[in-house]
Amino acid sequence: MEHKTVKQKVYDAIVIGGGLAGLVAAYDLRDKDILVVEESSRPGGRIHSLARPPYWLNLGAHMFGTPGSIIGDLVEELRLTSLPINGDLFGMSFGGRQLLSGRAETFPLRLPLSLAGRVDFVRMGLKLRSGSNDMVMAMAARSGETAADTRSRVVAYKNDRTLGEFIGALGPDVAQILTAITERTGGDPAEMAAGYALRSFANVWSKHSPGRNLVGGSALFPLALSERLGKKILYDTQATRIQSADGSVEVDVVAGTTRSTFMARHCIVAAPAFVAAQIVKDLPSDTLHALKSIRYGAFLTAAVLTAETAPMPWERHYAISTPGRAFSTIFNQATTLREDPTNRQPGGSLMLFRGAKGAAQLMQLSDREIVERFRADLIAEFPEAASCISEIVVQRWEAGAPYSWPGRGTLQAALARPLGSIHLAGDYLEFPNMEVAARTGREAADAVRSNLPIRA
Repeated sequence: MEHKTVKQKVYDAIVIGGGLAGLVAAYDLRDKDILVVEESSRPGGRIHSLARPPYWLNLGAHMFGTPGSIIGDLVEELRLTSLPINGDLFGMSFGGRQLLSGRAETFPLRLPLSLAGRVDFVRMGLKLRSGSNDMVMAMAARSGETAADTRSRVVAYKNDRTLGEFIGALGPDVAQILTAITERTGGDPAEMAAGYALRSFANVWSKHSPGRNLVGGSALFPLALSERLGKKILYDTQATRIQSADGSVEVDVVAGTTRSTFMARHCIVAAPAFVAAQIVKDLPSDTLHALKSIRYGAFLTAAVLTAETAPMPWERHYAISTPGRAFSTIFNQATTLREDPTNRQPGGSLMLFRGAKGAAQLMQLSDREIVERFRADLIAEFPEAASCISEIVVQRWEAGAPYSWPGRGTLQAALARPLGSIHLAGDYLEFPNMEVAARTGREAADAVRSNLPIRA
């Protein structure tokens, strides 16, 4: 039997969603009377890991920013430890040949490709390199430009065509290689907008990672934020309706068999776009349309705990692209701990990743079948793995990341418009990375704070 309660207390703000954007917003408002509503039993959303001391199993390949970024500064403030990702960012294995050293520019000559395939690879690489450089310049803020102006301009950059159209027709081998690389961003080359893909390649196509790994696992970050919030977070609670009413906001929630209505002066909606579209009532028609239009790509990860006692072939490599395998990328989460090879502890941690359509297709299988396929392909790639795999944990992310498509830029104005006491936050507002999610959460918190009454 369900019970309905109406809470008379009026919060300063209610935050919907305990993912990164929501947690940062709530943390910035922790001195206020706030409440965080989180549907799951843990904080962090897609930021998730499992402790396996001295290693950890990351279930998403999240890079943490350096000091000076929102994420990097919060890591220091929370007294967590992040270390550089020491391994090479761009290795590749294709057609039975592993390229785990050397510059990416040499790959066309070293991969087992036909002459036409080599030409395609060179042309693709030149387009990606020059386009990524152009994107970096386009992302720079311009004099007199607001943060919202910069965001709108960057989202619209090269948003008139897909990555596939930007590069041009490719033979099957090189097309497969490109698809494997772009899966990290949630879409396939024929789906995602060129500018969006180039923003990703600005990092991916570099030799070394600009990010850092969190020692102990990525989940320590949202856990640390949630600990500072304490009882301000309601877990296992689903928001079902958000509606402005007489200068405040009503929030209906369900927890088990209990339905409740909370009141707040403001509400920060840090849920995925499709959830926001469903639960926020009386939105302007173009904002509702924009939220419903946001596209998400699937992510499938398998975290692998290994028990080797000596260095392995993947030892110094953070990311290895594997076109043609059941997974498209191998991420070596233990490179952070490999700075001193003379003091190497036994064991290690890998993450096998598949994204976009390939992930959606594999998700039709059971976890056991996915584990069997991933294990077999990992051993086929590195026979040394056969004797040291001790655990594999599968994680399904049906809505792994929002990605941009041609025409996405036209929705930005509707997504950015003021909505009174309701504030949107999330990486779908710009680009799916941790810094963007945190920035949108902070912007929403700033908007709330500037509109709260000043107390004596």
